[in-house]
Amino acid sequence: APLVEVLEHVAVVIDLIGVAIILYGFVVSLFAFLAGEARRLRHGGSILACHKVRLELGAYILLGIEFMIASDIIHTVLSRELNDLIFVAALVAIRTAISFFLGRELAEARHDARDDAGESKA
Repeated sequence: APLVEVLEHVAVVIDLIGVAIILYGFVVSLFAFLAGEARRLRHGGSILACHKVRLELGAYILLGIEFMIASDIIHTVLSRELNDLIFVAALVAIRTAISFFLGRELAEARHDARDDAGESKA
């Protein structure tokens, strides 16, 4: 069982990396949002910069969730209790659904941002 213990620690590290990515994305996005709002309030302008920040934050969240799903898969493989398997399977399903819908929303937002940029040039 030493290998199982090592893999448990690896899964925890992967989880923490996912959380760190999300936190990093939050901090970066918060500063970008505040800077964009300061520019917008000083010089006027549109809220389009907010869309860019939203896309960036969404990308960080999506990446962080992918790391957490990888960790959940490791936990699933290592789990021997039926209750643990059910819990981890539910967690993976929820995170996968969030990842899917967030990814789809980000793709739509990118498409809308490209359309908005095209209209502003016309």
